[in-house]
Amino acid sequence: MSVVSDDVLDKVRAGMRGLQPPGHYDKVYKDECMYSFDTPESPGGLYINLKSYQGFGEEFVELDHQKSGNTLYLHLLWKRVPLSEEDKAAIAAASEADKPTKLALGTDGGFSTDTQKDYTLDKTASVVVVQGAGQPRLTVPLPCADLPELVLNVITAIQAHEGASKQEAVAAWEEERHISKYADNLPQLDTGRKISPNPADWRCDETGVTENLWLNLSTGHIGSGRQYADGSGGNGSALRHYEATGRKYPLVVKLGTITPAGADVYSYAPDEDDMVLDPKLSEHLAHWGINMLQMEKTSKTMAELEIDMNVAYEFSALTESGAKLQQLSGPGHVGLVNLGNSCYMNSVLQVLFSLPEVSDRYVTQAPNIFSTAPTDPSQDLPSQMAKVGTALVNGRTGKPAPLSGSSSSSERTTAPPPPAAPAAAAAAAGGDDGVQPMDTDAAPAAAAAAEGGDSKDAAHMGGGRAESAKQEANSVRPAMFKTLVGKGHPEFSSGRQQDAAEYLGHLLQLISRSEHAAAGRMGLTDGQPLIPSIFDFQLEDRTQCLKTGFVSYKRSVTSSLALHIPVEAAINQQAVAAYKEREAKRQKLKDEQATAYIGADTSLGTETDPASAVVLLPGQDDGSSDTAAAAAGDSAAAAGRGSSSSSGENPVLPVIPFEACLNKFIASEVRRVGNSFRSWFSSTS
Repeated sequence: MSVVSDDVLDKVRAGMRGLQPPGHYDKVYKDECMYSFDTPESPGGLYINLKSYQGFGEEFVELDHQKSGNTLYLHLLWKRVPLSEEDKAAIAAASEADKPTKLALGTDGGFSTDTQKDYTLDKTASVVVVQGAGQPRLTVPLPCADLPELVLNVITAIQAHEGASKQEAVAAWEEERHISKYADNLPQLDTGRKISPNPADWRCDETGVTENLWLNLSTGHIGSGRQYADGSGGNGSALRHYEATGRKYPLVVKLGTITPAGADVYSYAPDEDDMVLDPKLSEHLAHWGINMLQMEKTSKTMAELEIDMNVAYEFSALTESGAKLQQLSGPGHVGLVNLGNSCYMNSVLQVLFSLPEVSDRYVTQAPNIFSTAPTDPSQDLPSQMAKVGTALVNGRTGKPAPLSGSSSSSERTTAPPPPAAPAAAAAAAGGDDGVQPMDTDAAPAAAAAAEGGDSKDAAHMGGGRAESAKQEANSVRPAMFKTLVGKGHPEFSSGRQQDAAEYLGHLLQLISRSEHAAAGRMGLTDGQPLIPSIFDFQLEDRTQCLKTGFVSYKRSVTSSLALHIPVEAAINQQAVAAYKEREAKRQKLKDEQATAYIGADTSLGTETDPASAVVLLPGQDDGSSDTAAAAAGDSAAAAGRGSSSSSGENPVLPVIPFEACLNKFIASEVRRVGNSFRSWFSSTS
């Protein structure tokens, strides 16, 4: 317990005017600086203004004192202390037991917004009296009973209050399912069919497959789920049945997910085409002889499959086609942490601040922008642009020095030269797993993955709970920026995936408005272009009548160029075709095995061992069954893991040169202009 001199107490009392504890609806920025990404873990810690509840790093606390006139700050300084191996093991075990159970971020049962750490924090707090430039700061370590009661109450309330960044993360998103409009008056045909409650009896009525089965609540038809682009999911017979019956019976329930608490219900109706809720599900199931209260879960729900993908999916297999990546760090190589399906925003910001015009406007002018910011910088777009830009361009992440022996102790501030680009075809064909990109995203198609999932180290997976120490030290969380830009927008304020081009358009509109309003404080002169204008270019559309030969021209100004991707121009067509052929053979064998299995001896144990379901088909003999058995083994292995294809093989995706996309767009008479554009693109990429 510290003791305070009367002189210091007098200065504390002098700064108490207007002091009051934060209320429930007040935002307390105790996690991050308003102008930088400094946190309590930064070398200088974080100073919280006791009147505005705003946080400021060491570099900006004097600026806030000058602008606000406040003298009292709560100084939080946290130092990392390495955990022992025993503590690490205990934390890992507890984390494994606390797996997410629903598709949500920062809520009970959802994904945690905190990453698993290999250290603990030694936390200290003190009251600091800032007296102005050139004057020493007065520090009172906490706890201290000598401080005025009002000051202690304010400090206690700030420490107990939920931080603004965590409030926003928790509220970001949770998967929503709406009641289907077709559920209330759903027609149910009287076919006399009753569905067995035994999962061993469930098979697709069309193909005989036994996994990913959906029961049509109107017709009683059992069909397989849709096949997705990666070859997993099913053969689509449930959807084909919906189409074949005139699109009159849209609701299907996933067998194996039915419990007394509910089940997965999907609506094929074009105006819904999503997971939905059926308030009368128990009644609808009873029509087909299924007692919902007696059912037990035997398959993963769609949310669980999506969670598995978030936790364990190797996104680099799609984003970099398995190419080995070299992780960079330092100025110009700072990552943006995924805040929950925020890769669209992160990619836009990385591109924007790679442009010298944007960097000059917001990074070079950052001191002026910060010094003229309004009372609440979190609501000022120029301030937040400058904050993000300073981190990305200058490498100022505010992260503490790495712990001794940490993987982040390697070079952090000096970026090595970019590695030579591998041959496109080789990259598409796959390669050894390397360091993953810092920013990965949870694909909505994750629910298409087959049941199961690799138990690979999450630190090597995009979207995993644990980040590598180097990634953490060389990345920032643009939560304040995301909240500001998404404010009032029905989509960008949510945590759902969005289109990057749409987000860029929205952001450029906001930048245009803010630069008009803040031209003076940003040093913009008359005639100086606004940032959005540098993206504008003129398009000329030429239309020619095939009969008369008359030609019309239409010119328009736009900021984006939509290009068709000519798949036929892929430079790795043979590799793609070979991959598709392998996938088709695997799927055919899988379907043939399922068909042959109908009526087979259940002693084969196919429910637990798909490979044992090999049944000799017409034309096969004992000598030719080795190939089939081997392929069945592939299917069995794929069924046991959430791999990127039905065999676990990385998908071979088409590699299409940018020039081919451009040639598809440009007319012959302006091809010369197109060549100039291509030359410019090559020199800047």
